[in-house]
Amino acid sequence: MYSHHPLPGVRRRRFRSSIVQRLLAGSVLALAAPAVAQEQAPDADATAADIAGQTTSEVLTGDIVVNGRRDRSALAQEREAPGVVDIVTTGDVAINSQTNVTDLARRLPGISVARDQGRNQSATGETQFATIRGFDTGFNAYTLDGVRLPQTSGGGRAISLNLFSPFAIGGLVADKTPGASRDADAIAGIIDLRTPTAFDFSTNFTRGRVLAQGAGLALDRGQEAWGGAMGIDAARRFGADRQFGVYIAGYYEERANAAESTAVQNDYKTTRVNVGTARANGDALSADGVQWNFYNNKIKRYGASGSLDMRTDPIDLYARVNYATYLNTNTMNQTGLRNELNNGQVNPNPSQVHNGGRTTAYNAAGVYTPIGVNPASYFRTEDVEQELFSAQVGGKAHWNGFTAALEGAYADGRFDQPSRIEAAFRGISYGNAAQTGLATEAWSVDLSNPVSPRPVISQGAQNYVASLDRPTQLYVQQGYDYLSEKKKTLRASIGHDGDGWLRRVEIGGLYEDSDRTGRTLTPDATRYRFRTALQAGTMTGPSINEYLGYVLKDFLDYYPVRPIKVLSRAQLDSQARLLVPSVTVSQATINQGLLEGSEQRKAAYATATLAMGTIELVPGIRYEDNSYDARFWQVDGTNARFVNAGRRYDHVDPSLLAAWRPNSRLVVRGAVRSSYARPAFNQLAGPTVISRDAASNAILSITEPNPDLKPVEAWSYDLGVEYYGGTGRYAQVAVYHKDLSNILVPTGTRSIGETVDGIVRIRPANGRGGKATGIEASGRFTLGDMVASPLLSGVGVGGNITWQKTEATYQIAANDIRTSRLPQAPNLIYNAELFYAAGPMRANLWYNYTGSVLATVQDSQPDIYVQPLKELNFGVAVAITDHLEVGASARNLLNQAAYWTTVGSSDRYIAPDRNGGFMKTGRVFQLSLTMTR
Repeated sequence: MYSHHPLPGVRRRRFRSSIVQRLLAGSVLALAAPAVAQEQAPDADATAADIAGQTTSEVLTGDIVVNGRRDRSALAQEREAPGVVDIVTTGDVAINSQTNVTDLARRLPGISVARDQGRNQSATGETQFATIRGFDTGFNAYTLDGVRLPQTSGGGRAISLNLFSPFAIGGLVADKTPGASRDADAIAGIIDLRTPTAFDFSTNFTRGRVLAQGAGLALDRGQEAWGGAMGIDAARRFGADRQFGVYIAGYYEERANAAESTAVQNDYKTTRVNVGTARANGDALSADGVQWNFYNNKIKRYGASGSLDMRTDPIDLYARVNYATYLNTNTMNQTGLRNELNNGQVNPNPSQVHNGGRTTAYNAAGVYTPIGVNPASYFRTEDVEQELFSAQVGGKAHWNGFTAALEGAYADGRFDQPSRIEAAFRGISYGNAAQTGLATEAWSVDLSNPVSPRPVISQGAQNYVASLDRPTQLYVQQGYDYLSEKKKTLRASIGHDGDGWLRRVEIGGLYEDSDRTGRTLTPDATRYRFRTALQAGTMTGPSINEYLGYVLKDFLDYYPVRPIKVLSRAQLDSQARLLVPSVTVSQATINQGLLEGSEQRKAAYATATLAMGTIELVPGIRYEDNSYDARFWQVDGTNARFVNAGRRYDHVDPSLLAAWRPNSRLVVRGAVRSSYARPAFNQLAGPTVISRDAASNAILSITEPNPDLKPVEAWSYDLGVEYYGGTGRYAQVAVYHKDLSNILVPTGTRSIGETVDGIVRIRPANGRGGKATGIEASGRFTLGDMVASPLLSGVGVGGNITWQKTEATYQIAANDIRTSRLPQAPNLIYNAELFYAAGPMRANLWYNYTGSVLATVQDSQPDIYVQPLKELNFGVAVAITDHLEVGASARNLLNQAAYWTTVGSSDRYIAPDRNGGFMKTGRVFQLSLTMTR
């Protein structure tokens, strides 16, 4: 019998999580209570000039829009860094309706974002993954306060950042040219999330923030649309020399939204028969069916963080703790029309050869003319649970020019889909009025509107498919996904500072150990079949009309000919609990989804800082040694069993960072560095299937991961000029180039089939090379002291732009080598801002544009592209008193698409099914209060 979730370890894990939540919540309240009672005391290190003219909110947030200037400490860090670093502060919720730090990261030059479309996460209206200069997320390293994050998103090495809230994360740092002292497996760079400390603020404070949100599309469709968040944080400096600092934060958020999308049902067919693949006929394709989807999401995001620091001349000590949880209850209701006939219905089209197979989808003239309209409905849940706990302790000692640092960290991440429910409703196709015998209903899909495919069918077919009394339910099934990673890290370094040309030398090392556990059961393995005219079963399933629910009255710009009903989630949950356990699932099937593995990474580095007048050089070299071991299931007939695999590989990466600062306003910097990207763990190890001849037992094929994959390697070259013109005025320009080798298709596991000694081996393989060349510019201009009017002095503009050209040569199959763009790398990214800050008011109008990207490299079909995405946001905040600020903001004012994918680079052919199609999530409106003491 199939167990609903045969993972006792998971249940214990959740219990432990609830304990962690209570302990952290208790800590926050315990620390916050005395903080509220204390009087606000100014930071001893803050000068009058630092605080003069700033409201309490400005002192605390230091946000990018405050008085038209970036946070001065952040801008100083960018200027003093030897490499190219960009920083955005995230804590200002008054004029930002984004409560996800990934969305806020788009403000930075060259930062683009991505979503997990396969799990319906694009329907949340939020993004998950941030990446530098558009490179695939696997080419980035992700850290929290400098420590590598464990896996919280499933599959690959990309780290989902949607569980992090601006209530607890103070800033995001994109290091585009990390030197030898930082991780080398970061071709694109390193994205570091930073939690605040008490030393980041110029005053002691306690702050409370509350906000309310409304989702416009959900309101229009009569769905749950409201949400809100609250957070409290506090910072205190104490001790005789104010050498101790404590910072705490806690937050809780709930919100609901809806989304709607349309797509074609299946892969495209060539308009004419026997003319080759769809890929070879990309301008003459016909759609195979059409579908419409409606999504409901309920998101919870909560957590807590804290830091304790001691900073003295001889020694600095610190401790950090973070806990974050993200929960999304996601439901999709789908209505579709499929091209197909059933038993007893005769297709009048002749049987013709098409791409090596026979088909009756083409008429006598060889034109794609499918017969039969099958009305279908489908229901799917993609609930997601993500959880992260991290703790780190460390210190740095100083004596006689020497420094020694030691840090230990532990991080535990979890990604869980405990219940993936799918239900399908399929029945007799409409072929003619009698529904039997010779079928006459030929139909097509009108693609003249690229974002709204529409069926062209007869009135009789329209009447037939519009009835929700047909068909009845075909099946219900339920699966799960689970991934856990525990990561332990130890870092140490020792260095010496000098006064001459050799300003500093440093050596250091790292040891990182990760343990991964994964469990997967596909819903198809648990299918409970109802009795229908198409299949046998023990009982007849209900129709859509017999379910509780709500029939939508509006949908995008075109209401489907088959209505969409939002089914009762509770009713389908109950059905799955009652019926799915009756399906027998073999232990071998369960074993196929089990995976255990461990990885170790060891590193050693040496760097020096050379100063020759106004020139600073930082040469360095880093050595990293990687190894992994994995245990997984091998399918091999009666000899199926668990097997072990492992491998060790290393990499040496030299780097040189240079900066010339002729005066306080100008910086010229350059970098040359070597780096690499580790293959995804599921490309190195995972389920293996061996197929044998039934008579001779000889091996016919082996489908497997590839433990011998080489890491992707890169050389990167950067050159930039920066000008700092005073408060609120700066400009930065940079050019860069990357040369790549051993590249994989990083958007998914692409396999190469090779026949060796009569055995076909299907596995991922390294491809050829690639390159990227780009230019990046950013700037900010504030009228400030250039005008006498206090009102006009707060007016300013800002923005950034990244343009790049990329190229990659992939080996898709043994005889299929292609050259195209790098996946996920847009040619153009830009942000434009108009802002105002004077007196008690500040406002910001922000527009983001991300150009089209190659999303998926396909075999016989044209590649999948994401079309350009655009978003206009607005926020305004008014300080009612010195301690109270009211804010209002709106996201996606122009109601642009949240996601739009196509087959091919043009917008002519909307993408099919799970590749996305055209989706809208609507506008989001927010009101907020920020209270400080």
